[in-house]
Amino acid sequence: MKELIRKKVLSKNWTFAEISNLQETVHLLSVDIYGEMTLVEKYKLVHDLRIKESYVGMHFEDLLKETVMTVLSGEVAETIKQLLQGATISFGGNNNEISERSMGGEPHKKRSANEKKDSKNEE
Repeated sequence: MKELIRKKVLSKNWTFAEISNLQETVHLLSVDIYGEMTLVEKYKLVHDLRIKESYVGMHFEDLLKETVMTVLSGEVAETIKQLLQGATISFGGNNNEISERSMGGEPHKKRSANEKKDSKNEE
């Protein structure tokens, strides 16, 4: 299970917003992994857990899902925490860079820097 979680985390390029909202990221990853798990994998994940009194009266399907999601979320959070401890951040290679021309470089040859002013002169 830990290897599957690790692969999922490492297979994605994370944004700062996703990492900073760790609770939502853990939940989304847990839901994704839960959907891929077989019934046997779900059972093996929770078979040693004691049932809480608050679960009495729940349908088995709901109980299984809730307990699996609780354990799975903990595993996902722990895996992300371990990976973040050794992570490095690189700000290079950002595709959202501002072009050099818009930062005070040379104006376009066919257009003046102030088109509005030029269009008034032409009238």
